[in-house]
Amino acid sequence: MGNFAEDIKTLPSLIKPDAITTKPLALLELFTKNIQMIDGKVLAQQVNHSGIFFESKLAQEATQKGVETLLKELTNNIQTLLKETTQANASIPRDIAPLLEQLSQTSSLSTKESQEGLKQLLELFRQNIKQEQALVPSGSFKEVYTNVQKLDYALKQMDLIGSKVQNYPASMNVEQNFTTQVKVLLELIKEQLPALNLKVIQPQVDQLLAKESLLKSPLDPLTLTKEVLAQPLPLEAKESLAQTLVMPSSLSPSASQLPQTVEEALQLVVNRLKAQIELMEPTTIKHADFLEKAKGLEKEIHALIKPELFVGKAMAQKLSLDPTDVELLSDMKGVLTKLNHSLSLSGQNKEALEITNRLLTQIEYHQLVSYVSSSTHLYIPFSWDGLKGGSMMMKKSSDEQFHCQLDLDLEAYGKLNMMLILSNEKYIDMTIATQKKELSDKLTHHLSLLKRAFNEVGLITGNVKMLEYKDVERVKKDYFKGEELQFGINITI
Repeated sequence: MGNFAEDIKTLPSLIKPDAITTKPLALLELFTKNIQMIDGKVLAQQVNHSGIFFESKLAQEATQKGVETLLKELTNNIQTLLKETTQANASIPRDIAPLLEQLSQTSSLSTKESQEGLKQLLELFRQNIKQEQALVPSGSFKEVYTNVQKLDYALKQMDLIGSKVQNYPASMNVEQNFTTQVKVLLELIKEQLPALNLKVIQPQVDQLLAKESLLKSPLDPLTLTKEVLAQPLPLEAKESLAQTLVMPSSLSPSASQLPQTVEEALQLVVNRLKAQIELMEPTTIKHADFLEKAKGLEKEIHALIKPELFVGKAMAQKLSLDPTDVELLSDMKGVLTKLNHSLSLSGQNKEALEITNRLLTQIEYHQLVSYVSSSTHLYIPFSWDGLKGGSMMMKKSSDEQFHCQLDLDLEAYGKLNMMLILSNEKYIDMTIATQKKELSDKLTHHLSLLKRAFNEVGLITGNVKMLEYKDVERVKKDYFKGEELQFGINITI
């Protein structure tokens, strides 16, 4: 089938642009991106437009029922959310209702009219949310609740911070910076405890403020318990406090165990503050939840707007592309199919025609492997000096883990097989098999940089295994130890 990376570089040089080939050739350059340009958004785009999903995207566009269902759900979500506003009523705002009605009549969200309608809908939705924010009176505890939310977020980052402490140089003071930021939040919260009638938890806050580090570490619960329970409180308040001091089972082995670590103590403070604010000023929490839902719905509407990032507005105007063209030619298989058709009609450039046939065959091979393995399998959609070729496969397993397998063939370092397993959305295990010892040594030497790079995107590295490159099937057995992931085609006759 040839080498995809080399063929895609060679193809433009073999074709002289004319009235028929100008568009696909100009668009072909958009798919040839260097690895140095990679980020999460670019990678997602390259995968989405790689040709692997070409027919499914066209089928989805052609399905009227899918559009109706999507818009009906969107309408219900908007109506449900806006019922929670201070001007709540049973109907959708007058400015938004006609747009939703107009969109419900379309069979495709890719037309120019539909896209303009979605953009107007997004803008009007944002205006309604801003108007609601202006009408809602600012609660006395709005600021402290914001700080509580920040503290809660910091708690969720403790695993990641712990990983950074291990992987980053000591000079970056990761642990110290985290502790300082959390203590600033605790000091601000402490000032509001009297107003919240929560002076009872001040000894716990003071105990946390006195600690040198606020990463996971042991805590003395006895002092805390004596000081807190010694506070003069009504019986009901003491019972409430006793319930607060009992940690949820998710944080400790025993449901009746007092906080033993800084993490548990911080979580106790967060839970107690949220409960008290909800009791004294429920509108503050209700409005915060409303804004959180609005943010999610805004993203939902935004996701329906076709991004102009891949083809780009300037390119679309330059090549006079209508929305249908953009949908077709924003995909590698669409561009190659158009180019292949043009070259077939001319009957002159046989070498270029042969290359487009090979490239289309490669994409269809990856589509077949994706189909039979229930995964996403594609060529490496980036190029760099020293890459002879490669493929990547992504699959979600039944236990909510995500697997990504990279197979690279490097000019200087031979073959590399890498398996990444993501669990709980942030923990990643790696198995790396190298053909040449020189590459294995380099990877081992720079492993801390790799772990640091994972930390930068919010991932925590777990187990890392280095293997000698063997035949692919044997390596997979080393990876999975009996797990049946069914990567690739496995047919026995």
